[in-house]
Amino acid sequence: MSGSQKALKVVSVLLIIYAVAMAAFGVFMMAGGSFLVGETVDVDGTAQAANVMAAALGAGTIAGGVIDLIIGLLGLRGAKNPRKVGPFFVLCIIGLVLGLVSLGMSIAQGSFNPWSLASLVIIAVCLYLSAQVKKQA
Repeated sequence: MSGSQKALKVVSVLLIIYAVAMAAFGVFMMAGGSFLVGETVDVDGTAQAANVMAAALGAGTIAGGVIDLIIGLLGLRGAKNPRKVGPFFVLCIIGLVLGLVSLGMSIAQGSFNPWSLASLVIIAVCLYLSAQVKKQA
């Protein structure tokens, strides 16, 4: 196993751990939202039901966790067998393009989220590692 494969394996395992934690947090948000019945949250001057907002955020967090889990599993599969790194490579390209568009739109609107930049760097590293592993196939 080459250095790039080992690094991709480590990153993939970390992504899987993160995905499981994110999905668990989403379940916690959805379950905890039941305690917010009758409470409201002000969203741009409009009162929204807090339990509905918690359920929606929880569902989105669970969906994000599942997507990250799939990406992590594909990265792990690609690290073990360089011939199977293609789907992970494609997802990294898509993620990098979407991340750049999102970052550009945020900056154009006058806001900047450092976490978005960190996420973009992680995706770029994954893309680089998958390209190195792909060369070995």
